[in-house]
Amino acid sequence: MPVELLSVTHRTAPVGVRERLALDVDARSALMARLARIAGEAVALCTCNRTELYWVAGPAATRSDVLVLLAAESGLDPERLQPHVVQLRGAEAARHLCRVAAGLESQILGEPQILGQVREAAEEARAAGAIGPVLDRLFTLAVVAGKRARTETAIGRGAGSIGQAAVQLARSILGELAGKRALVVGAGEMGRLVAASLASYRPGWLGIANRTGERAREVARKVGAQPVPWECLDEALATVELAVVATAAQEPVLTRRRLERVVAARGGRLLLLIDIAVPRDFDPEVRALRAITLFDMDDLQREVARNLRLREAERRQAATIVEEETERFCAWLTELDVLPTIAALRRRADALVAAVLAENEGRWESLSVRDRQRVE
Repeated sequence: MPVELLSVTHRTAPVGVRERLALDVDARSALMARLARIAGEAVALCTCNRTELYWVAGPAATRSDVLVLLAAESGLDPERLQPHVVQLRGAEAARHLCRVAAGLESQILGEPQILGQVREAAEEARAAGAIGPVLDRLFTLAVVAGKRARTETAIGRGAGSIGQAAVQLARSILGELAGKRALVVGAGEMGRLVAASLASYRPGWLGIANRTGERAREVARKVGAQPVPWECLDEALATVELAVVATAAQEPVLTRRRLERVVAARGGRLLLLIDIAVPRDFDPEVRALRAITLFDMDDLQREVARNLRLREAERRQAATIVEEETERFCAWLTELDVLPTIAALRRRADALVAAVLAENEGRWESLSVRDRQRVE
């Protein structure tokens, strides 16, 4: 019962294709249910940079069948999708999933979110009634591989992305963020990731401000934050200790004149501003203002580059862990394959014993119960 994999990732497809394959929960559940009906087992792993389908190989679910299912769900033509697809089987498919969970296949080496996403993919498949013993075992061992890679190596230590670096920088300056007031300006992908990271540290208040109010409300709802109307941005800045700005504006959102008013309203309290936008959201003259500490992308990129060099040194050790967990799965699968044969042999042996006993029943009338048990 080999495992099959159909994979489309940031390494094989442009963002335009990946966007079409970014299926929501309902679409993923429907796709897994359809695939499980013909394959017996199926799991869909979908993130911003990958869409992967795992299933148990069989004559009823060929690779072309699965490609057609995925293309239909995403609204793409199978022939257009085919050049962006990588297909793996057996140990290669198992090894790939373990590498994904360990962060070895991520756009940013060792990124932490993928481990939770692998776990959630299995949970979604379970809820959809699509996962079975083979994929359940594989995803369990993949999560083990991911956890081991992060505890036994340094592949996940230190900030590996600009968003992570911004949050870690804030913690190094402000101390623990629990109880602090923080504001994220901008509700795009980067702003959402920063907000989610900040929320995990349980700030006393977390606000999300965005020019489009609906987008701010959507992100705030997902991370458990408070949406801030754009016209109330200055008032929010006057009350927080930390503001991370990540808008897509082409001109500075926070000018010196605007922040002078904010500083005056703060009464001299320090404001940590972290600008992770390109182009920058801050007027460079803001650095001259007292009571404001400002960091921009250049500051953060230097920290990220240093951390990624440290992570790169751990790649080989993490790959060794992946091989160990892959071998565990393949050994288990081999045992699973021979279980029906072993069971059949046992049934055959039991039948032979029963036949011999029945054939000689008349000759063993004088045997005691204990002797009969010994003969049997």
